Amino acid sequence: MHSKHSPAPAALQAAAGRTPELHLTRERWHCLLRELARRGAGTRESGAFLLAHMSRPQDVVEVAYYDDLDPACLTGGITFAGTGYSQLWALCRARGLTVVADIHTHPGVGVRQSRIDATNPMISQPGHVAIIVPDLGRSPEPDLVGVHVYAGGHHWTSYLGNCNRSVLKIDGPGRSSVRRAAQSLRRAITAVRDRLPVHGAHRSSR
Repeated sequence: MHSKHSPAPAALQAAAGRTPELHLTRERWHCLLRELARRGAGTRESGAFLLAHMSRPQDVVEVAYYDDLDPACLTGGITFAGTGYSQLWALCRARGLTVVADIHTHPGVGVRQSRIDATNPMISQPGHVAIIVPDLGRSPEPDLVGVHVYAGGHHWTSYLGNCNRSVLKIDGPGRSSVRRAAQSLRRAITAVRDRLPVHGAHRSSR
């Protein structure tokens, strides 16, 4: 389903020929997979949208679970209704966020897209990222997931195994977060240095 809003940042990156990147802290990643596994209860697929600020689309800051938006959607597979998208867009408007990816679970170890997955993108914007997690969310190792980037026209570029690291970054905060933290630390050091008294050098005469 297409959004009526302006193109998501991932779509703008795709138009510029850049591969989108997603940054999640390891803690957020493990919390996300635990929650997907809980909602699937070991018997059915579950999923969620990953949200970011427009100004920092690479840093995932919030998760909107499919069954919170459409309580009837977890049917063994996933059947997500239009009312769920209405809830999603309302959430994004209220919090100033945009959808940068979706994630859903598969039973077993297969993380390639099914025909249904490939022909029915959750967000049909070029550059949108779709992540598939094996074992109904009970296998948290990032290298086990499939990462698929939508190219438009039901065409995808898939990143499997450790190749998915070119899109999916789960080894800590996003680079922009690290950069902001480093800048804050430098400012704090400068402020402390500026408050220190300045003493002239003294030499003892002999």
